[in-house]
Amino acid sequence: MISIGIIGAGNFSIKHIEAIGKLPNLQLKAVCRRDPFALNQLRKTYGVEGYTEYKGLLEDPAIDAVLIATPHHLHATIAIAAASAGKHILLEKPMASTWEDCRAIYEASKKNNVKLMVGQVGQFTPAFLAARTYLESGNLGAIHTVKATSASFWKHEERQDWHLQKKTGGGYLLSVAVHQLDLVCALIPSEVQRVYATISNRFHQDEVDDEGVILMKFRNQQQASLHFAGFKNGVNQVDAEIHGTQGMLKISFSQGAFLGKDQKWKLLPDSYAENWMALALEAEWKDFAWAIELNREPKVSGKHSLHVMEVLFAAFFSSESGTEVKLPFNLTSRSN
Repeated sequence: MISIGIIGAGNFSIKHIEAIGKLPNLQLKAVCRRDPFALNQLRKTYGVEGYTEYKGLLEDPAIDAVLIATPHHLHATIAIAAASAGKHILLEKPMASTWEDCRAIYEASKKNNVKLMVGQVGQFTPAFLAARTYLESGNLGAIHTVKATSASFWKHEERQDWHLQKKTGGGYLLSVAVHQLDLVCALIPSEVQRVYATISNRFHQDEVDDEGVILMKFRNQQQASLHFAGFKNGVNQVDAEIHGTQGMLKISFSQGAFLGKDQKWKLLPDSYAENWMALALEAEWKDFAWAIELNREPKVSGKHSLHVMEVLFAAFFSSESGTEVKLPFNLTSRSN
């Protein structure tokens, strides 16, 4: 049995708790939340230990692994402390708010021999899993291009103030579009070699970004683009199209995966589920548990996530400098 502690037990943590409860090899042991009233409600509802400070939770020897779901700028401090305490880590996206912090988290997990998984739940959706299975069959042929889109209403009622501040790792790319960037990097069997981007804040004129285009060229000559927009008014569109030599795939987490051949779209089997988020979270936790029990890397590994963040911060630098960035790139003295 793997005992879990949640650090940053906000509203979305309820969905995580429900997923944990469905797996026989996981047990929720404790939660940490600064709001004492909300913390007490969680303690009563789920019969778990409660902490207002994460250090107390990390000191509990009965806890094997933690979910870190705090504001972005707090990820590094807590994740490094968790690794030092010997706790395996499921870290909500993004990995961190700076390149230096991302590297520090990765190095701490390696130094302390703990599993590090970033919560890119999209990789566990029925749509993604069906698309990946089809790609692995070879029936789409060689991948040439990918176009990903992340467009959604940005300032909804659950948007927090820290999402709108640079110092706390806010902005649409780090908060939302990083999901689609991860999707692109996960589906193309190669690493990004060149990045060119234009990123701005023209929708809302806040200090953080709310729109942009990122162009990527991969080592095996594939090309990809990510178009993102945190609009004021529109219709949410979150999807990706993969163009291969033998057809196309269209992936939407909420609608399924579609194969495009002979001028027709066909829904791939088992790629759509109305409760796709619940299924994805359960699959995410199952993979994290297996990584711990079998001593293997999780599917969304620290190494993969570090590369995604390298692309993301290279995109910010490209936009600021107006130049194309070649990877690997010395971001340490240039990012943020």
